[in-house]
Amino acid sequence: MNRLAWLLILLSLAACGGKKSVPTLSITCDGGTQLFGATSIDVLGDVVNGRPTITFPDPTNPGKTGTISVQPGGHCKASPEAGS
Repeated sequence: MNRLAWLLILLSLAACGGKKSVPTLSITCDGGTQLFGATSIDVLGDVVNGRPTITFPDPTNPGKTGTISVQPGGHCKASPEAGS
């Protein structure tokens, strides 16, 4: 009986870890958040309509790609966020 109790305790502690956190990225351009929750981004310097762009897998529409167009002279910053 004692061994069964210890086994149950170990099993319950092993299940406490739950789902691991998935790291995500946020993009802030000139002080405003443009993107939150992306799992990856591509900063290739592609120019669309005369503006550099950033592409990313859209976190709200799986299977689709989103794009952020950066204003001329603008600056963007990518930051890691703790995801779920």
